[in-house]
Amino acid sequence: MAEEQKMEGRMETARGRRGGRGRGRSEGRRKEARGPTGFEAQALDFARAIDKPIVKGDFAAQLEPLENFVLAVRKGGKPRRLEDLPDASRGKVFTALLRVMRQPAVQDEEKEGQRRKVLATLAEAWRALGDERRAEAMKDQAQGAEPAPFLLAYTGEWDKVAALHEREKRYREAAALYEEHDRPEEAARLYQLAGDVAKMVELLMKAGREEEVVQIARELEPAKREQALLAAGKGDVLMEILVEEERWEDVARLYERAEQFADAARAWERAGKTHKAIRAFDRAGEAAEAERLVEAEIAQAGEGEAARIWARFGRYEKAASLTEDPLQKFRWLRQAGKTEEAQAVARQQLEAAVAEGKPLLEQAPWMARAGDAAGALRIWDEHREPVAAAKVMEELEEWELAARCYETALDYPRAAEFFRRAGNTAEAERVAQLIPPEQKTAPRRRPQKGGRRPRK
Repeated sequence: MAEEQKMEGRMETARGRRGGRGRGRSEGRRKEARGPTGFEAQALDFARAIDKPIVKGDFAAQLEPLENFVLAVRKGGKPRRLEDLPDASRGKVFTALLRVMRQPAVQDEEKEGQRRKVLATLAEAWRALGDERRAEAMKDQAQGAEPAPFLLAYTGEWDKVAALHEREKRYREAAALYEEHDRPEEAARLYQLAGDVAKMVELLMKAGREEEVVQIARELEPAKREQALLAAGKGDVLMEILVEEERWEDVARLYERAEQFADAARAWERAGKTHKAIRAFDRAGEAAEAERLVEAEIAQAGEGEAARIWARFGRYEKAASLTEDPLQKFRWLRQAGKTEEAQAVARQQLEAAVAEGKPLLEQAPWMARAGDAAGALRIWDEHREPVAAAKVMEELEEWELAARCYETALDYPRAAEFFRRAGNTAEAERVAQLIPPEQKTAPRRRPQKGGRRPRK
């Protein structure tokens, strides 16, 4: 038995060694298939990207690959050297750097300036790689030219850090640095790029640049323009612009914000928003102007719609005088605060119902509306119609009576709701206790396909 266990152990060890060798080879092959990664990949990207601009003598196009290479070398604050790269990759990158370095001077002043900036950037590349000798040599050949400011952010100088933030589109962070160092114009520009119009306006106003705010605002989209000019206290300028552009809805909103409702109403009318114009005239206390527009609405809709339109704009007494529907007349008179007139209409309808010998259940609603709620409730109680009673009590805003009727109908949720409206919290809580809990029903199981069929 002991011998068998030893043999199994040796076999497992052998399998482990063979498995290890196999995995090592496969992992190596996978790594080769993936190609270079990390800094090596970025360095080779630089070597490829810089090739064509060097061949063409395009100094401006050489800057971006060089700048990206410098950032890749400095990424994460970890020191990187060419010696860290594999031989083949190191040769390609070193050759690319030497080709940039050996480009001769040119006669064209503009191109020569670009060449010097390339050399200044190359100096930063050598410095980042730890080659100070070549870095100083390139700096001398650059003859005072400076690389892009963001490449100098590692020095800790705030303006260089701000430039790096701006290049990487972190405009708010860049703006905050300029604001901190009392550079409001630059800070305002960057806050604008960040979409913070209010902050931009605040800084320009502090700097006494009101006219600049107006000029910038004119070029902004409407919403941001409005925000900028109002923040600058230039509502009059905004109004002028809106009138010039005939943006009457925006004009109306601006007047409403200033609580100039009559002017807002005229702007709404020019915008073709008659309903808003009517309500704005009402808020301004100009009832005659509001009714002029109501009549225009009626003329367009037809006289058959007159009562409904007058009611829609709060002229309930006028609407009641035009309708032939007694129930609608009753309701509109109540809304107009004409309770006695409304009850007079109800009494007429009740008398007519009695004269015609209509059933008590048809008389009960008019009885309640005429003021005899107790008599009406007796009829509904005798005929066991608590829901019909509750609806009429609800219409008459008799919340407590409506709640009692709903409780009689066992509609406890609505009973609790109307007790709350009546301000009777104790009764609302009592009735709420009677609401039965929701019964949870298990979901119905569908028969599975391919299941067993019953035997015949």
